[in-house]
Amino acid sequence: MTLFAYGTLLVPRIWRGVVGREFPNQPATLPGFAIYRVEGADFPGIIPSEGASIVPGRLFTGLDAEALARLDAYEDDFYERRDVTLLDRQGNPVESQAYVVADAFRGQLSEETWTLKWFEAEAMADYVRRHGF
Repeated sequence: MTLFAYGTLLVPRIWRGVVGREFPNQPATLPGFAIYRVEGADFPGIIPSEGASIVPGRLFTGLDAEALARLDAYEDDFYERRDVTLLDRQGNPVESQAYVVADAFRGQLSEETWTLKWFEAEAMADYVRRHGF
């Protein structure tokens, strides 16, 4: 199983805290989606987007059922694991899955783009403390 990870899961400490171990991974991008901060929160969500939107992330490969169960629990019902087509580091299309904001929760996204740089500088220390990573 492959997974396109973005947002807080790009922080190795958080990935290990959620999944419990490493998996092979490489940089990847997800075209046709946009990433926004969740209103009043420090984590993001992605939704399909018209135009030239691209979400940066990582393609994880070889995930097993235990890893997926841990990820599903972390992402909870705010997200749905959906099939997506991403681009690997060479620009080749790869079929994978990603956690996309469930339709019922799209209204909770702000208009503010979420970036890893912002998260690491402004929110990560508190996020890690709150979640025990």
